[in-house]
Amino acid sequence: MLGRTPIFRRLHYGWVVFVLSLGNLTVEGGTKNSEAVYFNALKDAFGRSATYTSAVFSLAGLIGAISAPLLGILLDRWGARALFPLAGLCILFGWWASSFATELWQMFIFYGIFAGVGHTAISSFSMTATLAPWFPQTRGRMLGLADSGNPIGQAIFAPLAGVLTANLGWQWAYRIFGVIFAVLIALPNGLLQRRAPEAVATPPASTGPTPPPPPTGAPSLGGAVRDPAMWLLVLTRIAGSVGTQMIRVHLVTFFVLAGYGAQTAANTLGGVGLVSLFARPLVGLATDRWGRESVYTLGMSISAGAVLLVVWLGDGASFWPLALYVMLAGVTDGISGLIVGAKAADLFPAETLGAVMGFVEMGRGAAIFLGPILGGLLFDTQGDYVTAFILSASLSAGSIGTMWAADFIGRRRRFYSVDAQDGPGFC
Repeated sequence: MLGRTPIFRRLHYGWVVFVLSLGNLTVEGGTKNSEAVYFNALKDAFGRSATYTSAVFSLAGLIGAISAPLLGILLDRWGARALFPLAGLCILFGWWASSFATELWQMFIFYGIFAGVGHTAISSFSMTATLAPWFPQTRGRMLGLADSGNPIGQAIFAPLAGVLTANLGWQWAYRIFGVIFAVLIALPNGLLQRRAPEAVATPPASTGPTPPPPPTGAPSLGGAVRDPAMWLLVLTRIAGSVGTQMIRVHLVTFFVLAGYGAQTAANTLGGVGLVSLFARPLVGLATDRWGRESVYTLGMSISAGAVLLVVWLGDGASFWPLALYVMLAGVTDGISGLIVGAKAADLFPAETLGAVMGFVEMGRGAAIFLGPILGGLLFDTQGDYVTAFILSASLSAGSIGTMWAADFIGRRRRFYSVDAQDGPGFC
């Protein structure tokens, strides 16, 4: 019996929360990565410009930026078991009501506001806040494993959106997706979600290469809001995500304009998700072993290079540029949110992590708002996506600096906190 004890310790209830997190991010990956497929259909259906059409998805990002801090606070107070089923109902209403829209402005209300709140509530920030406390010694690899749900959703739902839109129309695609997403979110989370007990969330002192838990003097919510490290993580999320979001909604259109078929473009997005499915757990493991900042630097550099390569090499006839893009983008897809979330869990305590991640998610929401509009505006004014893609790569590379700055500030705070416990010190 004693020999079996370590196995039971590993198979604690956190693994149920892990499966729920995987499912939530599968839905989030499906919602976000199918938008590029619907963008073309909506632009043709309503006859509006690329800028105006992409603003529907941008508004969802703005609503996410505004609501994320509040959702994070509610997550800390109510718990995921109450919040996530409500998110599923918001997604159901938003997608179904959007399917009956006769004017594009109605999509701004139903998809941009109602569905936008639902998408934000079950995104990577809430996954980090609910899952990381269960696995404090291996949070990088566990967040990476759970984050593979995002590419699973991309691999499944982006091609499926192309098939449904081509055969049934975008309206029925929205209705079908709304039901699927709501069922996957509301039922399992309402029945099975649970908070991490304090004994799991606060482990004994770390040994080995895994990151240590936040120090005793880690800031409260009020202290976190005044902590420069948190705002540097927000800036990292903004810069990295604007670079990604500028091309996400427009990527299918870019490939179509380059001469590839619409279904080929949708399948390319699915291919990126398939590669990312295997890459994200490895990225999480790498951050535990070699540091969040080092892996982030390498990953965002590769991401920027993938964007530039597809601009220069995509000719509409050769498929090897698409295959190269799938490999490079798949390896680095989604690493910004994964690594920034793991870093936040390193620096802030479990009892305020939901609110802290809500503020970090605010950066992603701002990027979802700014990115598609900026990409559409550059296309409308210049007639192509070259400048937009170059700017996207530059922003992704620029986020590396703020990530290292957040680490520097966090290390100083941790050092001062330990020194204050030993004596008068710096505090």
